[in-house]
Amino acid sequence: MGKERFSFSTGALYPYDSVTALQLIHDAGFPRAELMPQALSDVSEESTLAFEKTGILLGSIHYPLVFFGMQYNCTPSMIADSRAYAKKLLGMGKRLDCHILVVHPHDEPSLKGYDKLLNQPMIDNLRWLADTCADYGYTMAMENHPRSAPTAKALLDYIEMLDRPGVKPMVDTTEVKEADGEPAEFLRQLTPCHLHMSDFGTFKHVPAGDGIFDWKDIRAALEEKKYKGYFTLEPAYRWYIAEPAKELARAYRFLEENFGDFPDF
Repeated sequence: MGKERFSFSTGALYPYDSVTALQLIHDAGFPRAELMPQALSDVSEESTLAFEKTGILLGSIHYPLVFFGMQYNCTPSMIADSRAYAKKLLGMGKRLDCHILVVHPHDEPSLKGYDKLLNQPMIDNLRWLADTCADYGYTMAMENHPRSAPTAKALLDYIEMLDRPGVKPMVDTTEVKEADGEPAEFLRQLTPCHLHMSDFGTFKHVPAGDGIFDWKDIRAALEEKKYKGYFTLEPAYRWYIAEPAKELARAYRFLEENFGDFPDF
């Protein structure tokens, strides 16, 4: 049932190294994690072996925020470097049973009139990444963003522009609210392949259940869409600095109480 689909993002456990973060998530009872690599060495053979020893499987990989400048780049030499890195990233994840790569829509360059030089290379690189994901058995999950894809329609239009069948929409609940939307309404306008769950309050990415969201309605929307993906908690790391084990246990309880009996469609 639903518990087999519980997952937690290592991005919420910065500044721990990735193997420590995965171990903490495993020890809290989560069967899966979303890995957001924090170092180039996370794709090495040594790191992959260490990840395997934690006993946790990867539900997803988030293309590392720290390397966005490499992925979303129009310089030919950097594009070549990003592609070499992506293959290592996907290969590492495949060994840990991962089939979802989370990416963001790119921001169009502010300097207009140079689309062929500045914008098109980033689009082409995302298309290459989608094709490579397909080769490795991944779905490329395109996340909504308050700037580059603030609405469900904008997200679907962006995916249509990429013109790759392996690119599917996913939803981040906090990012919906930051763009003045409501998560349940957003979910009802598309069929998500993946989900980032956090709440909204004084800050964005508040731990789920600690903010203003109606999680019963969010669950209802997911049931209407017959959601088959993981329930991935992705709060901000600020909440997990002091007592990570205690807060991870609380996060697991939130999922257990609200999604533990979610049906398998």
